[in-house]
Amino acid sequence: MAAGTFFLTGCDSRQAAAPPGTRVEESSPSRGQPQSAKAKQADFLNRIRAADPQGRTIDRALLNEQNELGLVLDRSVELDKIPALMRAMLTKMAAEFPGEDLTILTYTPSNPPRKIGTARLNARTRDMTYTAEQ
Repeated sequence: MAAGTFFLTGCDSRQAAAPPGTRVEESSPSRGQPQSAKAKQADFLNRIRAADPQGRTIDRALLNEQNELGLVLDRSVELDKIPALMRAMLTKMAAEFPGEDLTILTYTPSNPPRKIGTARLNARTRDMTYTAEQ
């Protein structure tokens, strides 16, 4: 599988377009074997979906092999609430993927999705930043 391939799980039954240039796949962990990175990512995305079953905050979540999380946010999410949401997501990701630099990209639910911001966690310094798109 090529690096940069995205794994997709929807946060509800609505379907929206993936960001351009992504190949959409789902994966499930093998039983009785150590959890692969792919299965660990799928489990993390399933927990995101379970935490928001009505899709009130996150319409879709994508995670690539570099652990860059893409979130297509619901239209009802207020722009000033996104940095706090990203800090919470980075904290959850850091617990799941310790010692890794992490990135979350946020998108509008438009077709195609439009990037609205980037959140980053530096694993060494534990610094979190959020930069809104201009």
